[in-house]
Amino acid sequence: MISLTVGPADTPTSWLDWTASVLGSLAWPLSALVIALIFRRPLLTLLARLDELSWGDKSARFAQRLDRLESEASPAPAEPDGPEIALTGDHARFLKLLDLSPGAAVLDSWSGVEEALQSLAIEHAVASPDASDAGRTLQKRGVLPARTVGMIEEMRRLRNAAAHDQAISVSDALRFRNLAKGVLNEIRLA
Repeated sequence: MISLTVGPADTPTSWLDWTASVLGSLAWPLSALVIALIFRRPLLTLLARLDELSWGDKSARFAQRLDRLESEASPAPAEPDGPEIALTGDHARFLKLLDLSPGAAVLDSWSGVEEALQSLAIEHAVASPDASDAGRTLQKRGVLPARTVGMIEEMRRLRNAAAHDQAISVSDALRFRNLAKGVLNEIRLA
């Protein structure tokens, strides 16, 4: 026969003593849980800024997706004398947005790509209010290469992440803008 004795064998433990013991053991974990629930928004914002942290199914972070997009992007032209087609809008406005909210700067960069894509769609008689649909139709017609359309779709997903309150760093917003400039150049040259 096996016998397990937790306390002295000769003193019986009442249910009140046992309850107090259990509650005493759970005090710190419960306190930590309550504090985490109270400060969940600031904690989630803080956790979203960590690139190497994965939380459930949210392991693909904005910066990692930008890394993949940058590796797929065509290299920048080596000609410093050639004219560069930049995003429409004022650079100072972008810098102000970047200072206020990097997410808003991402949205502003995307708007230039979306406008150029819609202009190209209108030019080629493609009637689609959605940028992704317009891009796919332009790809089918041979106007845009598949790589450019794939980048546009991935950039749209990144823009959606920025629009839905994912914390974006200043460096990621600048990287997104550079990618947007490259895609915008490809759209305008098509």
